Amino acid sequence: MKKDNKKIIWLGFAVSLFFFLIFVFTKDVGQNTSSISPPSPVLIQTEKTVQAFLEIDGKKLETAVVEKERVYDFMVKLREEGKINFKDKTYSGMGKLIKEINGIKNSSEKNWIYYVNGKKATIGVSNYQIKPGDVVSWKYEKNY
Repeated sequence: MKKDNKKIIWLGFAVSLFFFLIFVFTKDVGQNTSSISPPSPVLIQTEKTVQAFLEIDGKKLETAVVEKERVYDFMVKLREEGKINFKDKTYSGMGKLIKEINGIKNSSEKNWIYYVNGKKATIGVSNYQIKPGDVVSWKYEKNY
């Protein structure tokens, strides 16, 4: 009778081990086949177009721009649309400086300074990225 109990215990152990091994290997196989299955579709987010505003001497201009477009590129677009005219100069390591807008040039007494939403910009026009609803204002101001 003791031999029969030992056989039953060993048989139970063997069956348990068998199911355990099937569970472990089936789990690994399932993970490996997931890498074989076709990849899930990738969503490509297109650039969002927003309205941006440029104000020069109280005259407000607007055009559609790609979100995060730089102020300089925005101004180029307005120039291409025939809404403004400007001249710039590129400084190595610093970017663009607007030196003339609509025929009014920077001088030793006054310069064109730009503001974003009423606050004086701290970033150059070739670096500032426009956000939805931004109003870029240019003011011809005394040098300090």
